[in-house]
Amino acid sequence: MKKIILAILMLTSLSIMAQQREEEATNPKLDALKNEKNQAVLQQKISTLKSGTVDDLELLIQYYHKNAVKKEAVAKILLKKYPQSQNARMLRMTSFLKVQEIPEMEALLGSMIKEYPNVNLDMEKSLLSSAYAEVPDAAKVLKYTNSMKDPVFKVRALTMAIDLMAAIDNAAALELATGKLDEAKKIKGQTTLIKPLKVDPKAAYDDYINTYGKLLFKAGKNEEAYTYTKEAYDNIEDRDGELIENYAFLSSLNGKYEEALPVLSNAVKEGKFEQKYIDQVKIGYEKLNPGKDVDAYVAGLQNVFIEKIKTHASKLIINEAAPEFTLTDVNGKKVSLADFKGKTLVLDFWATWCGPCVESFPAMQMAVNRYANNPDVKFLFIDCWESVKDPLSAAKNFLSKRNYKFDLYMDPVDPSTKRSLASDAFKVDGIPAKFIIDGNGNIRFKISGFEGKNEAAAEEVVQMVELARKGA
Repeated sequence: MKKIILAILMLTSLSIMAQQREEEATNPKLDALKNEKNQAVLQQKISTLKSGTVDDLELLIQYYHKNAVKKEAVAKILLKKYPQSQNARMLRMTSFLKVQEIPEMEALLGSMIKEYPNVNLDMEKSLLSSAYAEVPDAAKVLKYTNSMKDPVFKVRALTMAIDLMAAIDNAAALELATGKLDEAKKIKGQTTLIKPLKVDPKAAYDDYINTYGKLLFKAGKNEEAYTYTKEAYDNIEDRDGELIENYAFLSSLNGKYEEALPVLSNAVKEGKFEQKYIDQVKIGYEKLNPGKDVDAYVAGLQNVFIEKIKTHASKLIINEAAPEFTLTDVNGKKVSLADFKGKTLVLDFWATWCGPCVESFPAMQMAVNRYANNPDVKFLFIDCWESVKDPLSAAKNFLSKRNYKFDLYMDPVDPSTKRSLASDAFKVDGIPAKFIIDGNGNIRFKISGFEGKNEAAAEEVVQMVELARKGA
C-alpha cells in the first residue's frame, strides 16, 4: 500500500519540487526573510505573509522547511484558504501515508470530499484506484476512476491501475483495459492541458496503448497486440525495453525479419531463452541466411550470455562464515542454519511494501524453477521489516495472488527493539538483500537491490549457486 502512495507522490511531486528549488534559488523574498536580522520586522513580515496569498503561504512553508511544527501550522492555513493550490494537493496526498489499510484510505478520502466539495480530488482518488488494483478489484478501480473530473488524468490513473493489476491477473487487467479503450481514444486528439492537473493528453494516450499492447501480447493475442504495439512504438520516442522486444517479436511474426532479427538476437544474447523467441530467431536467421547453421548461431548467442554472467559472478565470490539465525516457517516452526546443513542456501530478504523486491520476483521464480527437482539447493524467502498487524497473512496473500511458488519464512519485527533479528544478524541495511550460502555454512555471495532484465538476474543467481556448490 505504502509503495503505491509513494510512487504516485513521487511522480506527481517532481515538477513541484523542481519549481520550488528554482524559486528558492532565485527568490529575493525568501532571501530577504532568511537575512532579516531585526526580529520585530521579521515577525511583522511573517504575520503579513500568513494572511496573504497562496504564494505568500508557500513562501513561508519554504522558509520553515527545517521547523516541522511551524511548517505544519502554515500548511493548515494553506489547506483551508487555498485548497486547490499545488502545495495543498501534495499535503492532502501525503496525509495518506499515515493510514495503513484501504478502509482507512476510503474514510480519509470521504472526509476530503466533504471538506473540499468544489476541489478537484482526482489525484487523491487515484490512490484508491491503485490500491484496489492490487487487491485486485476492478469494480472498485472503476468506482474511483469513473468519478474523476479530468478525462486525461483519468486515463493516466487507469493506466497505473491496469499496470498494477496486470502483475497479479493479466486477464482481469486486459478486460478492464479493453472496456476503457474507447475512453482512452477520446483524448487522443486533445492538445490542451486541463487545469489543475495538466497531464499531457498525447503522453497519457501513448502510455495507455503501450500498456494495452503488452497485455494483449502476454495473452497471446498477437494480431491485436501488433496493432497497438506498433502504434505505441511509432508514437513513443523514449521506448522501454519490453516495448522494443515485443514490437520486434510481433514484426517477425509479420515477416519483417530484417528489422526484427537484430533485436531478437540481442534479446537472446541478454538471456531471453523462451522457446518462442528462439523459434523466431531461427526462422528469421534461416530466411535471411539460407544454408547457414541456425542451431550454431543460436547456441553462440546463448553462450555469449552465459559466459558473461559466469565471468561477472566469479569476480564477486567471497568466503565468510554465515551468522547463526532463527526464522519461523509458515506453520510457526522455528528453523536455524543448522537445519539446512549440507545444502546450498539462497536467502532473499524482502517485504510486501518493497518495490525492488517485487520487481526481482519474476527473476527469482526463474531461478527457483531451475532447482525445482534438486533437494540440495534451498531458497528461503524471508519476509522482514513489516509494519502491518499480521505480517504472515499479508506475505502469504501477497505471494499467492501473484502465483509465486516460494518457500516463505518470517523474520518478524521484535516489538521491544523494533528490529528483525535475522536481517540484523546478516547486517542487512536495505532490501532486497540476497545471500548465497554453501553447504559448509559460508556466505559465498551477497546481492543488494535489483536492476536489469529478469533473465540476466536469474542466470546470475544460478551461476552463483553453481560456484557455491563447487566450492570455488
